[in-house]
Amino acid sequence: MSSFAMFLLGGGVDVAVAVDFERVASLLEEETGKYSCGEYIYKIRAGKGTLGRRWDLVINAMDPNMEGQPLFPLGRIVIEPDADGLVNIKVPPWTEQTVHGEDAADWDGRLFGSFVSQLLNSLHSRQLIDLPGALPTR
Repeated sequence: MSSFAMFLLGGGVDVAVAVDFERVASLLEEETGKYSCGEYIYKIRAGKGTLGRRWDLVINAMDPNMEGQPLFPLGRIVIEPDADGLVNIKVPPWTEQTVHGEDAADWDGRLFGSFVSQLLNSLHSRQLIDLPGALPTR
């Protein structure tokens, strides 16, 4: 994991995004379907949640060339409505991540760090958040 990704995951991420809570699922599906890191692609699965109030999503990695391979849980993101037309997307700090499954799949955080950077870059390219520039994804 790059030192920037280590810093990012170590402190967690909390960004306000200018999108309605009802639209955030389709936005995530559209954007994250393009993400990859090495041979891995990402799949998002629902964890816990409260309808209309909070989603706890598990980010998984998989190798698309390995048919029938289980998903490898990497980390979590939390989505909560903030004000009209805004949602908060939170990535809990790495030390607070509780993902059950193959925790050795991403022992150094490289895959999850890449996912988080790609997510922030996507939100920036859609002008939903401000960044000084593109974040490194490898």
